[in-house]
Amino acid sequence: MRLALIASLLLAAAPCLANPPAAIPEAGDRRAEQAFERFAAGWMEKVRALEERHRESPTVKRGTERPLVTYRGYGDDYEVELRPTGRPRSPYVGLLRYTEYLYSCRDVEASSCSVASTVPVTEIFRYQDGRWSY
Repeated sequence: MRLALIASLLLAAAPCLANPPAAIPEAGDRRAEQAFERFAAGWMEKVRALEERHRESPTVKRGTERPLVTYRGYGDDYEVELRPTGRPRSPYVGLLRYTEYLYSCRDVEASSCSVASTVPVTEIFRYQDGRWSY
C-alpha cells in the first residue's frame, strides 16, 4: 500500500520535475545575465566619461544674440534586458536602455546649463564566444 502511494505521488509530480519552472532562469541564462549587467555598468561608466569630455569641450555655434553652447550628457539610470536568440553561436542579445540629454549652456565654459531635450536610447549587444560585444 505504501509503495503504491509513493508511486502515484511520483507519477503525479513527474510533469513538474521534467522541466524547470519558467520563472527560474537556466544556469547559462543567469551567467549571461550577470555578465551583461557587469558589461552594461562598464559601458555606462564610459558613457559618463564621454559626458565629461563633452562638457569640457562643448559645441559652440553662432546664435542671434549670443553663442549657442551645447553638450550631450547621460543619466545615471539605465535598464538592461536579456533576450535569447535561439542561435547557438550567439545565444543572447542584451538591450541597454538609458536617456541622452542635450544640455544648453549660458556660457562657453558650460558652467550654467540646463536640459534642452532628452532622447531615449536603446543599445543592442550580442553575446558571442562567452563575451558581450557591440
